[in-house]
Amino acid sequence: MIINLKIRKMKNNRILMLVSGFIFCVALSAQDPMPRSGGSGGQKPEMRQGGDRQQMTPQMRAERLAKQLGLTDEEKTKVQALYEKQNADREKLRSENASLDREQMRAKFDEMRKNEDAEMAKILSPESLKKYQDFRKEQMEKMKQRMQGGGDGQRPPRPQN
Repeated sequence: MIINLKIRKMKNNRILMLVSGFIFCVALSAQDPMPRSGGSGGQKPEMRQGGDRQQMTPQMRAERLAKQLGLTDEEKTKVQALYEKQNADREKLRSENASLDREQMRAKFDEMRKNEDAEMAKILSPESLKKYQDFRKEQMEKMKQRMQGGGDGQRPPRPQN
């Protein structure tokens, strides 16, 4: 009788362990592998969240542009300052004009982009400015392709809701 009780208790323990393991596995597989919050979930600290994608900081953007265009340290510093101002202006625009519809917001951003391009023209040399304009044109084409569902294999198109 005592042996039967021990065997039954061992069976119950085994069943309990199996069920616990199963629940643990289900809970683990239900976790989102890439957290989208601004937390530290594997995200580089120099990256910032923007919608559902990561965006480069002004410093990273300036370094990338300096490398692509061969900018001097002075030009790079001025570009970084411009990028920091852009980020602040965009955040201010988003927070102050949350009630605007998509087209009105796009118009404001287009106006800001034109002003920023004029500032960039003051910073860059004529050769660098030409390279920058070509680079921007290429980036806009890639963005249009992604938005139309085409893409060049770098990023899958956004899922439609």
